[in-house]
Amino acid sequence: MTSEKKAHKFPCPKCGAEVDFDAEQGTLLCAFCGYKATVPVTEQAIQEYDLKSALREMMAAPQETGYGEGKRSLKCESCGAVNTVDASIISAECAFCGSNQVVPLDQVAQVIKPESLLPFQVDQQRAAAEFRAWLGRGFFRPNPVKKIAKDASAKLHGVYLPFWTFDAHTSSWWRAEAGYYYNVTETYMATDDQGKQVQRTREVRKIRWEPASGHLQLSFDDVLVPATDSVERSMVERVYPFETDALVPYEPGFLSGWAAEAYTIGLEQGWETGQQIMDQEVYQACGLEVPGDTHRNLQVKTAYSHMTYKHVLFPVWLASYRYGEKVYHFLVNGQTGEVQGQAPISWIKVVLVILVVVAILGVLIWLLSQGEEGAALNIYRSLFI
Repeated sequence: MTSEKKAHKFPCPKCGAEVDFDAEQGTLLCAFCGYKATVPVTEQAIQEYDLKSALREMMAAPQETGYGEGKRSLKCESCGAVNTVDASIISAECAFCGSNQVVPLDQVAQVIKPESLLPFQVDQQRAAAEFRAWLGRGFFRPNPVKKIAKDASAKLHGVYLPFWTFDAHTSSWWRAEAGYYYNVTETYMATDDQGKQVQRTREVRKIRWEPASGHLQLSFDDVLVPATDSVERSMVERVYPFETDALVPYEPGFLSGWAAEAYTIGLEQGWETGQQIMDQEVYQACGLEVPGDTHRNLQVKTAYSHMTYKHVLFPVWLASYRYGEKVYHFLVNGQTGEVQGQAPISWIKVVLVILVVVAILGVLIWLLSQGEEGAALNIYRSLFI
């Protein structure tokens, strides 16, 4: 838990208290006097940066660093996540694993300043309702986990997760063996009803293979790569999409009252993942280009050009809770409200259900063996229909 509230970075002009960014209203809001103000957003266009230059220089192109004034970093010694919070917060519970082993880290000024972000549009009340409904649902949830759902608001943390976005043009040359189906009539020997060997025919599908090749050009826009390994990438991808058309230029006011994780996956590693995502889509697209009914031995060579990138922040409500020795995560897309999560299974309940099913099947088999088909059918209908 935090030791203090937040730094007086955005004082209210009416009462002097701190104003926070309100996700529901999309404004800076003073909780004491109700004063509202829009976040001052510049009219500067969101810029894409040349990827080759950045990778060649092994640095992040000509971007500013840090998250603005009044921010500091706290590093979790348990999972390694780096949370950027308001300057007055000197201790906190890690949003990613629930650990209290969080220590100050002088790193904010070293990270690339985000180019843009998506402001929170889902407030805590809605996110907590989704969390309660999801975690409290399901017979196979352990009972202690269901109790966690009652305290959903305390478990949820609004966090801006860092992402790399990549654009690129691809030019691919492919070759494969294209397969064309055709049928042939085959003769075979079979046994008839009298036990005699008779000759019969059947239609058998064959494949004629022919060489094929071609060329395909594709363009990619805003391929998303999470710049953090604090949450499994596959889980983050399940709360896609983030509507990048709604990106706004980064302003520190959007982070007032919210945490932001500093990226732990650098640009070079991020591009490797982004290229793998593009390669997979290119391979699938080239497969669709192969003529015929099927194909095999598809080989693709791809050249990349016009590669650009951005460093952005996306809003996520994150709940982390420990059950046993494992940390489980729950995510709510802070822009769309899409929910995904992890939950343990009570194996005691699973075993009990299996035993009940085995017992029911045993009773049905016994009734059938006794010639009680009617009784067995009635039990089956009452339980399964």
